[in-house]
Amino acid sequence: MTTETSEAITVGKQLTELCSQGKHRQAIEQLYADDARHVEAYDMMGPDMPQVTESKDTLLKMCDWWEANHEVHGGDLKGPFPHGDDRFAVWMLIDVTPKVGPTAGTRQKMEEVCLYTVKDGKISQVEFFWDPTACDQ
Repeated sequence: MTTETSEAITVGKQLTELCSQGKHRQAIEQLYADDARHVEAYDMMGPDMPQVTESKDTLLKMCDWWEANHEVHGGDLKGPFPHGDDRFAVWMLIDVTPKVGPTAGTRQKMEEVCLYTVKDGKISQVEFFWDPTACDQ
């Protein structure tokens, strides 16, 4: 299998298409494995946004929490960037104002790199890399 036709790139293209349309919940529903693992760079907000989250159901609840507690003004993404046949990365920028937490009410632009692992045609893990000190406020 070549990288251009790998399962990971097929899933990556579907993911970036849905996310570019703001369909993050639909992306999780369609593309994530039932036991998917989500790993943030840091523990951000306690029980609502832990550093490690496991299971599609938990990720859907976290997605709902995010959407209810943030005003998203826009964003951008680039990718997928392949890494072998089972992984890809996506660069994301989000322009957001949190409604809760220590930065509530402060509009910020956050950049992150997301590394996805695909197994059996579904996203089995995603790892987020970002620098919280670099948020443009």
